[in-house]
Amino acid sequence: MKQVIRILSGLLILLSGQQLYAQQMTNAEKLSVPQSSAFKLVDISPTLIESPATPKAFGLGVLQSFSGDGWPQNYTAQFTPYWWALPKGRDVFNFIGVKRYKNGASPEVWKTNPFSALKFTNISIAFIKKDMVPDTVTTSQKVFSAGFRTTVIRAYGRGYAERLHALVDTLTQKQQADILDLVSSDPAYSAAVLSGDTATTARIIRQYTARKNEALSALMNRVKSQLVEKPVFQWDVSGAYATYGIADTTWKTGRAGIWSTVVFNAPLNVHRTGAITTNYLSIAGYARYMYDAYAIEKGMIAHSNSVDVGGRLSLEFDPVSFGMEAIYRNYAVGDNLKSQRVVGFVNYRVAKDLYINGAFGNDFGLDKSRILALFGVVVGFGNEKLDMSKLPSAP
Repeated sequence: MKQVIRILSGLLILLSGQQLYAQQMTNAEKLSVPQSSAFKLVDISPTLIESPATPKAFGLGVLQSFSGDGWPQNYTAQFTPYWWALPKGRDVFNFIGVKRYKNGASPEVWKTNPFSALKFTNISIAFIKKDMVPDTVTTSQKVFSAGFRTTVIRAYGRGYAERLHALVDTLTQKQQADILDLVSSDPAYSAAVLSGDTATTARIIRQYTARKNEALSALMNRVKSQLVEKPVFQWDVSGAYATYGIADTTWKTGRAGIWSTVVFNAPLNVHRTGAITTNYLSIAGYARYMYDAYAIEKGMIAHSNSVDVGGRLSLEFDPVSFGMEAIYRNYAVGDNLKSQRVVGFVNYRVAKDLYINGAFGNDFGLDKSRILALFGVVVGFGNEKLDMSKLPSAP
């Protein structure tokens, strides 16, 4: 009789505790849909300086100037090949780039790989309508642009790798714990087994299963919170190419550029007990080198190179971030195209995969007081999952 009850109890565990095993895989939450590099090359983006973020598998964006008429005419699509090409090995350690190292009898050491974010290289394309030729005619050109963005170096704070390992190790141990061994030490359960009271044994097993699920959920949330923690330092490199539709009959090279961004993030609530570190002060520096086939020299259209230098200061209080950026542009052909872009911006995460952003200020151009007012919506798509149960082997 005791054996029968134990078998029935085991079946009940499989049914009532199936959530335990499902939690070994979880969605990678709060991934972003970064502002398109294809947009940024032609200055049709709320901000030209990017924030550190891990991109989703796929994203769509719509952007419109407040001075535009009718339906928005600027669209972008972007994808991250990593989420499509590498379906295996997506555990939390591979995601962040955490490895463990062991040297003989020495204690194992957990470290983050500063180059691990290279795998999240993001590709974007954009279809734009904007006046990109600096002449007296205000006709807009059709523009097709393609770009990329990659994170070269990403560095987290001290102890990040050890904390992640400790959380996942505890989570793994709880997932593998045998509920039947736990309930067997309960006197009420033993008495119910001896008396053949199947209702009581089932109730006790459900209680222990619920406690374990609750503990697992709490640990899972702590792991997820650490996964979205921003790095202390990040260096990004982006590039793009744009071709212009001139007079609706000819497509010609318009712009090509490469730029770099360095960002420092200072967490604002790291010392609060039990705080989830989602609030940051971010300081960024930016530089771009660009070839422009439609610059102006002595009143004539000419090709030229230009250099951008700028910075940004922003505050993030999840789910909203806001701040200001200023960029100075200098063309090689002369002083008449020297200008600056100074804007205030705001980004808001409306839902898990839905973001709105906007900016207002002064834009680049022949007229130094040219007004910029943009509003955009970006939507992310993808079912990005990470394995929460695997510990990496020591190399």
